[in-house]
Amino acid sequence: MTTRDPLDKLLSGRMDRRDFHKMLAGLGLGLAVTPLRSALAAEEEANYFTWSGYEVPECHQGYIDKYGVSPKVSFFGGTSEAYTKIRAGFKTDIAHPCTGEVTVWHEAGIIAPFDTSRMKHWPDYFDPLKNLDTTLTPAGENLFVPWDWGNSSILYRTDLVDLQGEEESWGLLFDERYKGKLSTYNSPQAGVQVAAQVLGFTNLETLSDEQLAEVRVLLLKQRELLRFYWDNQTEAGQAMVAGELVATYAWNDLYKTVNDAGLPVKFMTPKEGARNWVCGLVLTAPKYRAASDERVYEFLDAMMSPETGAYVIDNFGYGHGNAKAFDLVPAERVAEIGLSDPMAFLARGILKPIPPEYDQKYVDLWEEVKLGL
Repeated sequence: MTTRDPLDKLLSGRMDRRDFHKMLAGLGLGLAVTPLRSALAAEEEANYFTWSGYEVPECHQGYIDKYGVSPKVSFFGGTSEAYTKIRAGFKTDIAHPCTGEVTVWHEAGIIAPFDTSRMKHWPDYFDPLKNLDTTLTPAGENLFVPWDWGNSSILYRTDLVDLQGEEESWGLLFDERYKGKLSTYNSPQAGVQVAAQVLGFTNLETLSDEQLAEVRVLLLKQRELLRFYWDNQTEAGQAMVAGELVATYAWNDLYKTVNDAGLPVKFMTPKEGARNWVCGLVLTAPKYRAASDERVYEFLDAMMSPETGAYVIDNFGYGHGNAKAFDLVPAERVAEIGLSDPMAFLARGILKPIPPEYDQKYVDLWEEVKLGL
């Protein structure tokens, strides 16, 4: 099975899937990956709008085997950017948001239900992922192919962090003992909700003004303890390798990268609960599509195959929707990345959408905290 050199990836500064295009977007640039081909073929190819990193042939080899080329791939830096661009008329057949966006995208008329009878790997998908409430139409039609899943937690150096017998907790990111050696994701939703979890709140999607006032106090304290807020996870990984950080908010793939580099690290299981997420594929409404249905569903079959899933598990450290993919990865590797019991992982639930009126409050609060207000 193909592997990468994780330390080389980190130290060379190459971006992870979520972050590379954020950098390009900040420079006012865009990126599309299109192999050389005739104009006619280009018109017929499936179009895929995704995070950077998922354009690699290993993620759609079945499509290449049939058509001899990769699909046309364009990148976004975040799902809000993708939503805005599609609504403005950007042509793509398949996009790659997460569960929290599906209802909003459907209500905006930019995505349509799949015909699951045309997906040959659909029967092999985990049942809990096929029946997520937020990804079905009122009539029960499926709007979402769950493709990659995992969690967000704290990655910490076990040789430099002393929990003193205490349970693992999100509180580590607010621990004064490690001032100047902590980092967190520059995300209003993640930042506000993590602070709320530390405070013991459970209504994470609908925090009241009184609760947000308490969150503000805690986030202002954290601001003085952080080395930096990260926009791309590579920054945090490089800083940890250099010994500048002892703990950071992270996704599964950073654990795999830093662990493979030989550092003594652990991906925490916080007592307050990790932040489980599922991202996947949506089919755009007909007016946004360019390729034939045949090519679109061939691309979906390639992405949903167990071989693709095995690559995602082994190389990204994420789960895949196809249960058979786990049989193609060595059991010790699956255990190493914490996915030995996918059903138990999924049973813990995933992040819920934040209503727009609350989301704006979280964004405003986060920006004010970063300014020290």
